[in-house]
Amino acid sequence: MKFFDLLSILVLLASPCVVCAQEADALLARVNALAPKERQDALVAGARSEGVLEWYGSQQAADVRDILDVYKKRYPFVEVRYTRGGGTNVVGRALTERKAGADRADMIAGRGSLHDALMKAGMVARNLTPVRSNLRDGFMDAAGAFIGTYSYALVPGYNTKLVPAAQAPASYRDLLEPAWKNQIAMDYEGYDWFAGILDFMGEAKGLEFARAMARQGMRLQRGHTLLTQLMAAGEFKLIVDGYSYQLQTFKEKGVPVDYVVPEPMILKEPSGIWILKRAPHPHAAALLVDLLFSREVQQIFAGQNRLAARKDIEWNFGGKRVGRIHVLSAEQWGPKYERLVKQFGEIFRAGS
Repeated sequence: MKFFDLLSILVLLASPCVVCAQEADALLARVNALAPKERQDALVAGARSEGVLEWYGSQQAADVRDILDVYKKRYPFVEVRYTRGGGTNVVGRALTERKAGADRADMIAGRGSLHDALMKAGMVARNLTPVRSNLRDGFMDAAGAFIGTYSYALVPGYNTKLVPAAQAPASYRDLLEPAWKNQIAMDYEGYDWFAGILDFMGEAKGLEFARAMARQGMRLQRGHTLLTQLMAAGEFKLIVDGYSYQLQTFKEKGVPVDYVVPEPMILKEPSGIWILKRAPHPHAAALLVDLLFSREVQQIFAGQNRLAARKDIEWNFGGKRVGRIHVLSAEQWGPKYERLVKQFGEIFRAGS
């Protein structure tokens, strides 16, 4: 089922609860207004009383194991229950439980594009946690409804056997050079790259640029890993929207690939974490949110080749200079996602 088909169902399920209980909103507002030590003491006392934390997420269990180990060491009195599923699946499950009056989930973690569905369903508690002061621009909203743990960068990658470093594209406009005709590829669902282009070029110029890119004979292929492998094998010279961490990892293993860091560099919508309004265990959930943005856990994300949200965690670009960055906004693109997908298809898949 497509994301927006499911979104419509989710909103319908939630519609009877137009006026939702504000327990978690009010509690978090009170706790976050306290001095740091008093706030921590209040959260620990509340979590000790709750004893349980229900976390629904889309990450593999292996990816959250180290995080859960840190949490359990700090708060051994809380039993953490992690339920994994696809992003839309865990949101759907939480809404079904709400409809039945049996709320279980305290928090949901998943791709940033889930934010719009969660907000329309009235599920999100605002959490103006003090850890927000440590985060990079673009990894949170002003209201406290969205906070992102990490992201990925989309960069042009190239085959070093076919493209000398001096001839690699230095800018987005360089991708329109005749040398790249029928020699470039992009993910079949390159919506994030497309959204970034529209953001910083403006819609009119962005659409004009995208159409010019399509005339370059763009090859669409599903899956960034496969794209990188095909490029390394010489099937084409360049990937438009490669994952920087993947290209860096391949390069370090001796695969003949490299990449450039354009300005601005496009970052995907950060992976979000949301405490739910009707969370049965909001103190335990707030402690986990704070932990996810601690230096210790953000270093875990960095070790998994993710671009961590904290300002004081260095990003690995193999020594390449990183200039301006553009972080896609889940708040902005969620309501426009369906239109974005349609425009992308009309431009890049027409006639395919």
